[in-house]
Amino acid sequence: MFGKHEKELHFSQRAKLVASHLKLGHSLIPHIKKHLHKISQGKAPIIWLQGQNCTGCSVSLMNSEHFSPVDLGYEKLSLRYQPDIMSASGLQAEAAIEETESEKGMGYILVVEGSIPTGEFSRFCTFGLSGDNKDLSGRKVPDDKTIEDWLKELVPGAEAIIAVGNCAAFGGIPSLLSEVTGAISIGEVVAGIDAQQQVLNVSGCPPHPDWIVGTIIDVLLWKSGQKEAPELDEHNRLVEFYGDKIHDHCERKQAFEEKRFLLDWNDDGAQEAPCLLKLGCRGPRTHGDCPIRLWNLHVNWCVGANAPCQGCAEPGFHLKLPKPHP
Repeated sequence: MFGKHEKELHFSQRAKLVASHLKLGHSLIPHIKKHLHKISQGKAPIIWLQGQNCTGCSVSLMNSEHFSPVDLGYEKLSLRYQPDIMSASGLQAEAAIEETESEKGMGYILVVEGSIPTGEFSRFCTFGLSGDNKDLSGRKVPDDKTIEDWLKELVPGAEAIIAVGNCAAFGGIPSLLSEVTGAISIGEVVAGIDAQQQVLNVSGCPPHPDWIVGTIIDVLLWKSGQKEAPELDEHNRLVEFYGDKIHDHCERKQAFEEKRFLLDWNDDGAQEAPCLLKLGCRGPRTHGDCPIRLWNLHVNWCVGANAPCQGCAEPGFHLKLPKPHP
């Protein structure tokens, strides 16, 4: 257990790290520390919903160095509702959303992972009960509540809305067969519910945990008046994370300029770190800071592991994949 002094030191170190990751001035460190306290103590409520997704973005969050799996597992991140982490289930889990909605003077952040099936396809993604009944083999039973209905309920009261992952931000893999899945992005759904609500995208398949936590911290600082609104790119992503292209900082950029390209995966020349452009690397067209930030607690990244960048942070990432058969 940490004593009071150790806790203060712990949060001070985290605040400095977050400020460094977000490239914020030292004057904001006390405010970042304050919000880290709020998050860890449950005072900055987050409702994390999942649509059509693979849960990879949640797994990425659990790899965060800012909040350990133990923190998340015991709900210290103020994830009032997160189906993969919370211990509650069924009606008790659903009640957590309702209680967060009803709290006075404390706006919640709505985080959505995965794309959203709408209209006639909305029943492909449900959780909780709607309050209505449906007919099942001649019997009346409680009806399910769709993710679309949850968004209609939660979007108007949200302090901020964050779409985490490529599926949430741009439709992603589920939208490859939209005629079957009905999948669309969070931005499209929110625009039909409340056109005044802005959606911040944290793209990637999955996004880096720093991008997720960093965006949440930036939103808290912005909404509390501690800093100006975050600078966003054309896809509503934080410029701090998505302002540069992967290629700009790639360790194999010199090989690109020298036209030393790998043409065959069986070529022994791979040991000389040639450019992977000819074998499908999308670094020159992809925005992100992977070469600088690195993954898995800053150990490595795709090109560093001799694999081409897949361009997973870009809107058209899923369009480059083979289309599945319906």
